[in-house]
Amino acid sequence: MLVTACATGSMHPAKPVPHQTQLDRAQLRAKLAARRQVVLERFLAYRDARVYPVNNQLPGGGQQHVWLDQYGNLCAAATLISGDWGRDVTVRIGQTDNQLKLADVKRGPVADWILTSGLTHHEIVAIQVPGDDMFRRQVQTPEEIERLYQIYVDVERQLRGLADESLDAAVDALMKRPELAQQMLHDRIASPGAFAQPVG
Repeated sequence: MLVTACATGSMHPAKPVPHQTQLDRAQLRAKLAARRQVVLERFLAYRDARVYPVNNQLPGGGQQHVWLDQYGNLCAAATLISGDWGRDVTVRIGQTDNQLKLADVKRGPVADWILTSGLTHHEIVAIQVPGDDMFRRQVQTPEEIERLYQIYVDVERQLRGLADESLDAAVDALMKRPELAQQMLHDRIASPGAFAQPVG
């Protein structure tokens, strides 16, 4: 069963915008607040669908991140990204490292997407929960599904409880990238860059 993202309200990838000498923080905050709501709704739809990737790729590996499992199920963070960039682009991200940890992503298209998501880097990392080792099992167990679901419930509580502080932090981070902030003000999110086209 494939996991698909709710793309309602998603913006278009970035295109060049007219030069703007000064950023309007209040306007940028409003844009990011709207983005945050869209991304949050995608996360909740993913959580409530209870279809999570099966971590059965390596024996004895304990908890590991799985971007895309053998059945085509995307992880939570990948699902959020696919709502903007599409499934094909998101799958190509995982082809570079199917155990990609967004905690380690500091630059590049995915880092730029995080900056235009309305969530902080810390919040995106919290959403990307590793799965327990399910080696030799072909389906996710009810216990593992429930474990992940309850973690996602806690993540939602954190996202809502610290919404104002996190949104301010997201604005601060984006303002350090003026060109990206200007694109956001023109309703353009970060571009997938090299991930937009298949390699070769």
